[in-house]
Amino acid sequence: MKVTVGSLRGALVATLLLLVSSAHAQTPQEWLLRMAEAVEFSNYTGTFLYMTPGNVETFRVYHRVADGKVVERIVALDGAGAEIIRTSRELICIFPSNRSVVVESRVGRSAKGGPLQAGLPFISGDLSAYYELSLGEPERVAGRQTELIIVSPRDGYRYGYRLWVDRESNMPLKSQLIGEESSMPLEEIRFIQIDFPTEVATADVETSLDTRNFTWVRQSERPRASATATMPPELRRWVPTELPGGFMLTSDTVEYTDMSAAPRVHHVYSDGLATVSVFIDAAVAASEQAEGLSMMGAANAYSLLREGMLVTAMGEVPPLTVEQFAAAMQLSGSL
Repeated sequence: MKVTVGSLRGALVATLLLLVSSAHAQTPQEWLLRMAEAVEFSNYTGTFLYMTPGNVETFRVYHRVADGKVVERIVALDGAGAEIIRTSRELICIFPSNRSVVVESRVGRSAKGGPLQAGLPFISGDLSAYYELSLGEPERVAGRQTELIIVSPRDGYRYGYRLWVDRESNMPLKSQLIGEESSMPLEEIRFIQIDFPTEVATADVETSLDTRNFTWVRQSERPRASATATMPPELRRWVPTELPGGFMLTSDTVEYTDMSAAPRVHHVYSDGLATVSVFIDAAVAASEQAEGLSMMGAANAYSLLREGMLVTAMGEVPPLTVEQFAAAMQLSGSL
């Protein structure tokens, strides 16, 4: 058989087409899993917009991975320039406007990584029972070609997502949280510039602010099983009755702050994508309680008084979901 330049060229083209076809044959679930890994374990720096209806904020992110350790710094480019620094052990929030620093312990925490990751779905397990996954029309975001993954809920207990994932890096360059009755996003995060350096300098993930004269507030948490002996009896045995389908307990801790002597219980539930936090606090003066539904950006919260305690469910899920979570919490001794 005679081999010609033309036949070699044809074979090369066929091979390239096969490789391209194979790369694009990834399922939506595979794209989501690759995205979840890339956003946490890649080196990147960039500028992104955080948008909710009627509000746009601009942030700069520095995400460093070195020796298996992740450090992330996010700087608000608007206003007073608040900063958030995240390590594996703590989340440090710096507020120059009121000269304060809040430090939250992250030991044993299993939920989403940091503020940037909090705007993305937290992928865990098979999602098909409660979500339909599909691919949309690819488009360019921040000058890079992306694949569009559409996540549609199968019931009214969760929201949907649209995610534009970079074909080369698997990073989510644009994400939208989609509400129940509208195609308009409740929340959007969009990179307008991003780089993937081999290394991110240590100085980039350290604050340049002088915080020595700031007020420092420290919050810590412990697994509830190890903290039970020191907890008030009324906090020890809170359990849910009937929850929306698919939501499972992923974290159960007790939180402490040096601003308050009273601890509070913190449950985190997930359906593999959405998460709901349930807080149980010792009730303060009745006039200070805010029962009922409230909204904070794209998140909904529902609070009620029960057994002398304030129960609050919160998450980027529909109002019906947080209301059902709050109503489901009962003292096990009263069931």
